Amino acid sequence: MITADAGPRTRDRSGPGKALVLTAALLGFLIHPLASPARADTMFGHDISWPQCSSADGGYGLPMPPEETDFVIVGLTRGRAFTENPCLADQVRWVRDHDKPNHAYAMGTFPTPAQLEAHGDDGPWETTRAGQLRNVGYAAAEFAVESMDDLDWRPPMVWIDVEAQRAQPWPMGSPAREEENRFVLEGLMRGLEDNGFAYGLYSYSAGWREITGGWDLPTVPVWATAGRVQHPDEALERCSQPSFSGGPVHIAQWYDDTRDYDRTCSGFSF
Repeated sequence: MITADAGPRTRDRSGPGKALVLTAALLGFLIHPLASPARADTMFGHDISWPQCSSADGGYGLPMPPEETDFVIVGLTRGRAFTENPCLADQVRWVRDHDKPNHAYAMGTFPTPAQLEAHGDDGPWETTRAGQLRNVGYAAAEFAVESMDDLDWRPPMVWIDVEAQRAQPWPMGSPAREEENRFVLEGLMRGLEDNGFAYGLYSYSAGWREITGGWDLPTVPVWATAGRVQHPDEALERCSQPSFSGGPVHIAQWYDDTRDYDRTCSGFSF
């Protein structure tokens, strides 16, 4: 997943133990319809986002997937929450024109002071510090949902991308910071759920541990990256290894300088 950003285009939209128990209870009620008990043929696809936009649109002009790709996962944001992929409409049109199975993904980021002020008091949670962080995550999910609604596009799955950020970094280095990061992600998950979307998590072991403290979410599907590897068989190992969050791995990813590549794991089908 390419997350380097050159400045976002934003839209104009104005007790630790107990918290984890409540979160676990919430997640226990979620139903993710994507897991299948039947074996499915392996599918090979690609994920795309703003780096595939032209330089005039603020991207890198990287190539779109080859026409023979089996599926496409389209990024909604431009590197962080509350931004929009500037050529999202064109990329969704490409997916539709080529009749490709598709998912979406959205970046999770820790809120800026301005985002906390704008959205912290507006959401399902009370306005404690923990509640405000959850509310901002919830608002970020609604922003992503609005991007899809504008295109009349409802992919069956929205993945939440959780990884280190340069321009808007996650706080790290203490259990208190890791807990606050989890509050933001909890808001994102509930925001997608309340809007009728199944969701999963994209990350890698070291990043997930640094950001969330190794949050264990065994019911939430996983899209796991192997990083820069030479052959898809190396990424296949992610399908059988324990995932960063303990959830079932549905898709494995790897990348090079030109493209991000994905493959489905055994038993999973679009």
